[in-house]
Amino acid sequence: MRLAMISALYPPKMLGGAENSARNLAEWLVRQGVHVSVIRATDQNEPEGDEVNPAGVHVWRVKTTHPYAPFTFPQQPGWKKPLYHLQDHFDARISGRVGRILDQIRPDLVNVHMIQGIGYPVLAELARRNLPVNYVLPDLGLACIRMNMFKNGRDCASHCTACRISRDWKLRLIRKLPRLVFTSPSQSNIDTLSRFFPVKDYPNRAILNPNAYPAPSLPRSESAGLRLLYAGRIHSSKGVDMLLEAVASLAERHPISLTIAGSGQQEAELRQRGQDAPWCRFLGFVSQQALADQMMESDLLCIPSIWAENSPGVVIQALGLGLPVLGSNRGGIPELVKDGVNGRLVGGQSARAWADALSAVLADRASLEHWRENALSATGGFSQDGLGREVLAWMRQAAGLSQPG
Repeated sequence: MRLAMISALYPPKMLGGAENSARNLAEWLVRQGVHVSVIRATDQNEPEGDEVNPAGVHVWRVKTTHPYAPFTFPQQPGWKKPLYHLQDHFDARISGRVGRILDQIRPDLVNVHMIQGIGYPVLAELARRNLPVNYVLPDLGLACIRMNMFKNGRDCASHCTACRISRDWKLRLIRKLPRLVFTSPSQSNIDTLSRFFPVKDYPNRAILNPNAYPAPSLPRSESAGLRLLYAGRIHSSKGVDMLLEAVASLAERHPISLTIAGSGQQEAELRQRGQDAPWCRFLGFVSQQALADQMMESDLLCIPSIWAENSPGVVIQALGLGLPVLGSNRGGIPELVKDGVNGRLVGGQSARAWADALSAVLADRASLEHWRENALSATGGFSQDGLGREVLAWMRQAAGLSQPG
C-alpha cells in the first residue's frame, strides 16, 4: 500500500499533539511495510525538497503562498491572520505544487491529517485525480476557522459570518471528493462536528490515535501529600487558571501540590500568579520522556478543560502508566476517564466544583489506589499495535484494498 499523508505540521516542525499523532501513525505504518509519504509546509526560508527520514518516512516539503509559515502562527500579529486564512481557503497556486508531488507518490490513499497551513484548494487536486481520501478530524476545523467552535470562554451555538463562509467553501470542496471517509480519535468530536458540518453523510469511525509513549526511567514514588499534575497547553480554554484557584483554596489546610508542565499564551500570566506559592511549580515545555518521569512522581493528572477536548493524548499516556485522571466531563474526556473507575469526572466548570472534587479525593485517598489498579489493568486498550491495526484496516477498506500489500 502507498499512502500520502497531508500534514502541514510534521516533526521536526511541531506545535501540538496532532502532528505528534501524525508521526506516530506514519512511523508505525512504515514498520508494517506501508510506503508512507508526508507532505508538509516549509518553514520560512526552508527550501522545498524531499528526503527519507531515519524512520523510513518519505517527507516532502512544499512552499506555500501564505504570509507566514504555520509553525510561526503563535508569534504572528493579529492583522496578518485574516490574510493567512484567505489564502488558506482560496489561493489555488499551491494545488499544482502538491499535485506534482502526488503524481510522483502515486498513492493508493490520501490521509488528510492537517490541511490548514498547506491550503484547502488541494482538496480539488485530490478530486481531479480520483484519489480515495481518509479525512482525519483532530479538531473542528471543517466548521470553524479557530478549529474549536469556542470563543470568549464558551462554546459557539452557531456560526459567525466568517466561519459560515469558511464552512460553506470547505463543504463545496469536500463534495468534489468521489471517495471519502472520516476518522476521529473520539466519537464526541464526530458528534459535535456533525451539528455544523455533514460529516455523517459519509462513512465515519472513531479510533484512538495509535500513539506510543516512552517508558518512564523512574519507579513510582509515594508521598504523604496529594501531588497534582497538569500537562498541556497553557491557554484560557484549558482551565488552568480555574485549577490554580481551586488548589489555592485548599493548600492552606491540606498537604497538596500542583506541577504545571507546558507552555502557551497564558503561561506568563499564570506564572506571575503562582510564583510565590510554595505548593505550585511551573516546568515549562517538557519532553514526553520527562513528562513520563513526572507522572511517576504524581498522584493525579488534572484536565480542567472548559472546551470540548477531542481525545487528549496526555490522558492516554497517564492512564497507561497507572496515573488516575480528574477530568472535565466534556468532549472526548469521558470516553477515556470512567467516573469512579480510573479517575473522576468533574461536571462543573468553576473553581468551586474543582475544589469540591479535589476535597473528595483528599478525604478518600484509598480511591486513588483503586483507580490506579483499574487503569493499569486496561492498558491493552491503548496498545499502538492494536489501534494501528484498526486504522490500517479502515484505510485499506477506504482505498478498496482487500489484501495486504
